[in-house]
Parts: sequence; C-alpha cells; structure tokens
Amino acid sequence: MNSLSTPNTKSKEKRKARITILVLIGLLLFLNACGSDDDPEEPIVKPEPKSADISVSATSSSIIWTDANDLTQKLDAAFMYNYSNARESETDKNFLIPSDSSIVSASISFKDAFKDAYVDPNTSNNTVTISLEKEVAEGNAVTLSADGPGDTYELITSVLAPGENPIETPDCNHTEFGPHIDEVFDADLNANVFRFIIHTDPDNDRCINFDRQRNEIKTYDQSPDNLLGVENETVVYKWKFKLQDGFQSSPNFTHIHQLKSVGGDFASMPMYTLTTRKSSPDRLELRYAETDSQVTLKQTDLAPLVGQWLEVTETIKYGQSGTYAISIKQISNDNVLFEYSNNDIINWRPAAEFVRPKWGIYRSLLNVQNLRDEEVLYTDFSIEELE
Repeated sequence: MNSLSTPNTKSKEKRKARITILVLIGLLLFLNACGSDDDPEEPIVKPEPKSADISVSATSSSIIWTDANDLTQKLDAAFMYNYSNARESETDKNFLIPSDSSIVSASISFKDAFKDAYVDPNTSNNTVTISLEKEVAEGNAVTLSADGPGDTYELITSVLAPGENPIETPDCNHTEFGPHIDEVFDADLNANVFRFIIHTDPDNDRCINFDRQRNEIKTYDQSPDNLLGVENETVVYKWKFKLQDGFQSSPNFTHIHQLKSVGGDFASMPMYTLTTRKSSPDRLELRYAETDSQVTLKQTDLAPLVGQWLEVTETIKYGQSGTYAISIKQISNDNVLFEYSNNDIINWRPAAEFVRPKWGIYRSLLNVQNLRDEEVLYTDFSIEELE
C-alpha cells in the first residue's frame, strides 16, 4: 500500500530545507571571514637601486682669469660631468672657491630625493680641483729702466715722484765726484743699467748722519698713489741687480732693499730688508720687523749671489693678516738661489699711512775697515698693484 504525504510532512521538509540553506550561508560567511584574517597583506617591495658611476673631470689643470664674468665662463668650460645612466636633473653640482681664490673644487652628487634610487660604485671621481691665477691687466705696472747715460736723476724722478725728489745720495758732501747714480751699458744684459756708487770716504747719509752712508732711490709721500702700499692691498715689486765680484759687507748692516712703513711710532724701523752682512761666510739675510725689533726670517751664503745678474720678485699683501713671498733667481738660467714665503704675517703697523720701497746701498760705517768703495748695478724696477 503506498504511503501518502500529508500537509504536515511537506511543511516539515520545507523547514528543513530552509534551515539547511541558512546553515550553508552562515558557513560561507564564516569561512570568508576566517580567510580574511588568516591571509597577510602582500609586502611592498622596493626596487633595487641602480648602479650609476657619476663623475666630474677637468679639461685643464689651471684657469687664468681677469674678472668675475671671465671666471664664470671659464669655470663652465673647465669641468666635464658624466651622469652614467642617471639624469642630470637628479644630481647636484657645486663649486667651492676658498677665500684666497687660489683653487676651485667641483663636485657632483645625487640629490636627496634620488639617493635611494642609485648607488655610485666609485665616489673617488666625484670631486676634482684645479688652480686659479688672476691675470692683471697689462699696463698696471709702473716700470723704471735705464735708457742711457745722462739725465739719470731726471729719469728716476719722472717715474717715482714727478717734479719731486725721490733720490737720497751722498752728493752734498762729495760734490767734486758728481752724481752717485748714473747709467752705463752692461754687456751681460746687452742693455743700459743704473750704477749706484758709494765711497768709504767722504760719503755719508745726506749730510745728516755720519756713522752711515746712503745712496738710495725710493717712493714717498710725494709719489703717485699707485706707488705706495696701503692696507689690504697686494703689491708686486720686481727688479734686477748685480753685486760686483769682491763685494764687501759691513758686519753691522748693508741694506740693498727696504720696505719702510711711514707714519706711526715705528716708522724708523724698516718692515723688511735684504741685508748683506760680513760673517764666516758672508751672508744675505731677509730681515723683518713687526714693530721696532728686527729678526732674520731666512739667510743664505752670499757668495753664490755675487758677480752675476739676479732678478727679484717680491709680493706682499699689506694688512694685519698679510702675506709675503720673495724669490731671487739667476737671470742666465732661471735657477732660484733664494726664496721665502709666509701666508700669515703682520704687514701693517698701528697708525701707518703707507709703505714705500727703497733700493740702493745703505750701510754702516762703524766698521769701515771691512768696507771698500762699491758699485752696485740695478735695472728694470717694477711696482704693480694687484688689488
């Protein structure tokens, strides 16, 4: 006999189906929720930095420049940059010039925003340095050169102090001899030169001092301003000279060049002198006085400097933080016989007005037995203001 479904039976089956569906939906929701909690987020992977060998190189080892615009143009042309596989816009380029303007350093690096994007495998070529030399405009130097016998005092005066008297000679008490500075032809230079003459007797110091004798030329307060050294100015002095064979020096002093400060309490003491001195052996001394007491900065045997033409270059920056350099070389072969430099030396005195150069013979007579009549030759004096 077949069983028949009743209404109650059908209702029960429908409820079971609904419950089953709800359970399945709940299970799916649960499983989905559990899956979200168990799966971690994917990590952010940064790209590996690229290798980029950026560098800077120089097209020359030095730059000679005249003014700021000229220097800027030459700096742009002097350095070459390699960006490897980076972009120029991703790098920084810098120049560094110290206060003395003697060198310039160029460097390249990555900007901060790109330092993680690149790695430079060779940083030794990220900086390069070249020397700087400022060229002084031609015609800035004032020069004095012999032009032949006659009118020697007039020639010297026309350059060092036009219409005035920049000459200090012993002519006043030795009038019968005549001028103690004249011009003669020199076969070694194949040119006319100035001859400074001094006699042990009767020459003295301008009929003022009698324990010494002087035959010098100078600049002074009647000279043009560009022949006087002032504070914070750099000046180059050049000249040629020759001490004759057998030259004799005083054991006290024989100055052949001076830089003298004018004004203030220490004007009587030269700031710098080139001094020859009788000794064992005779010597040349570079003497310096910050105030009223001299010291010897450097000395050398005199003998190698005697009997030949020498050329002197003396560069000085006047000021409390001054610089000084001097070299003496043989004209015949450019061999340097004497040199000295100091990049931090006091070259200005309290209440000073200016500094002037002097050249010639200025020597003590306290040990006259050690001296003889002398002739010292000079030519091609030059005074050049750099700044």
